[in-house]
Amino acid sequence: MIGISYYNDDFFTLKENEVLLKENIVRILLTTPGERINNPLFGCHLKEFLFEFDTYILEDIKFEIKRAIEKWEPRVKIFNVVITKQTDYSFYILVEAISNSSQQLISYETVINL
Repeated sequence: MIGISYYNDDFFTLKENEVLLKENIVRILLTTPGERINNPLFGCHLKEFLFEFDTYILEDIKFEIKRAIEKWEPRVKIFNVVITKQTDYSFYILVEAISNSSQQLISYETVINL
């Protein structure tokens, strides 16, 4: 399935639906509620959780990630979230989801440095 087109330097490019879904997941995780002017509820409290990591349970953080993605991106179903503290200021995050339309795996992993 082909997604929306966008202008890229000299021509229009079409993105696959799974690429768009992955971009939306990243956008949700990296946006703190209140950052978007026209939609102040959009986003995930991930940065707040990680900043005070020692006072939260990992399951609370995983639940927040899953809740935010399922609220703002209903085209995917989250089936796995992994969070690992690498250092005092570094966290590894893996989110795995399945596209509802194509049943294709969508995986996003990152290291967040505070």
